Amino acid sequence: MIDYKNNGIGVKLIRKKNKRELIRPIYWQVTYKRTRRLFYTGFSCTDEEWDEFLNKQLRKHKETKETLQNYFDETLKPLIKKFAENNSFSFVALENKLKRKDHQNINVNEAFKYKIEALVENNKIGNATIYSSTINALMKFKHYKRLRKNADKEAFIKQCIECKHISVGKKALNITAKIVFEEITPEFLTECERFWLDIKIAHGTIGIYMRTLRAIIKNEEGEKPYINSEEYPFGKKRGKYDIPEGGRREVALELEGIWGIEGFETDIDSLILARDVIVFMYYGNGMNFGDFCRLMYEDIDAPTQEIVFQRKKTLRDGEKPTYIYVPLLPPMVEIINRHGNKKQDGYIFPFLNGIEPTSENEDKIKEAINAALAPINSSLKIIAEKLELDPELSTSYSRNSYITHLTTEMYVNPIVVKKMVGHSTKKDVTAGYVNLTPKKRREINSKLLNPNKKYTTINSGKAVEVG
Repeated sequence: MIDYKNNGIGVKLIRKKNKRELIRPIYWQVTYKRTRRLFYTGFSCTDEEWDEFLNKQLRKHKETKETLQNYFDETLKPLIKKFAENNSFSFVALENKLKRKDHQNINVNEAFKYKIEALVENNKIGNATIYSSTINALMKFKHYKRLRKNADKEAFIKQCIECKHISVGKKALNITAKIVFEEITPEFLTECERFWLDIKIAHGTIGIYMRTLRAIIKNEEGEKPYINSEEYPFGKKRGKYDIPEGGRREVALELEGIWGIEGFETDIDSLILARDVIVFMYYGNGMNFGDFCRLMYEDIDAPTQEIVFQRKKTLRDGEKPTYIYVPLLPPMVEIINRHGNKKQDGYIFPFLNGIEPTSENEDKIKEAINAALAPINSSLKIIAEKLELDPELSTSYSRNSYITHLTTEMYVNPIVVKKMVGHSTKKDVTAGYVNLTPKKRREINSKLLNPNKKYTTINSGKAVEVG
């Protein structure tokens, strides 16, 4: 009856096989990159009825056929068509769109949940973390608003400050509070800003949180915003909430800040790990945390002493795989020796141990990466406080810092920088003439090393031997 395809996305009606049941459900089967997901239509039938349904024009099936055809024409096909045109399909995104269609009275918490799930599926862990932090901060404010006694409010503010950088364990402050879009007013946002300032959230971070909430409200991926134009709370006009300036800030550290983190000494294992992770990512061409976790020992090219890997982002977007060539500098070897798996036949670092790097395990891999990221970022904020660095320090600073240092301090050609970090150069005609050698890549990255630090590279095996 319906068998539709668009840019690799397929949709058709199927009836699941099950010999034990005479009456079996009818599903929408959506296929993408050899993966299938089933969505229940609400209808079931026998084998005989299914044969009639497909091959005969009987009056008794007319209403069911019209219902299914209308659902396909009005809901499924437009969604698939839009995903195909934007090259942005994922099963989580489709499920979220369908949920929004079926549940018009979605609340703020659910809208954030759907967005975070889509970001995680697309391996945008850093963005997902921002959305998670925003909804958590909003729920703290909602909880604060419900407190009646001033003493209780003061105690809660103190608790928020004390637990600010604790995201896991018994001391972590996990607040759950339902928020509906109707209560997001200019007054709500003004009070929220005041509360966030009271619990020592920086102005810049407040700007980021408010912009994140604004993006949720606009619902640019959906058919219409969650709040209509008359009730829309943001704006510079009188009576609207104006997001504080400075929300968009540069998340890059000065080179001395990177060296400060690298030289940070502590006996606390979680801080040692966080320190070494961001340093490795920085010297590793500013790689992102997802790619860092996925690194394999087989990615190390012994003759050139470089790590060669494909950016997961370009694989996801369906583009031609982008290879990154990372010179193994002495501090990176030291970090591998401290934290790397001693058995050099799988992942370099232990974050994904036990999970085979296959497409079938992609959900497990993303979950493990996301779970590992939160405590590392919490530990980085503790390090930042001790070193008097940006209090919002996170793993994302490694990439921005690396690019900033190459472009604004070392004046490296922008095309070279793009090739080092894996940015697209398709639109630049001269990019094809820029071919970096291993020697040149090592020369560029070596200039970032702290000239006052002595490195010792005690190797754990031939794979990471540095001459």
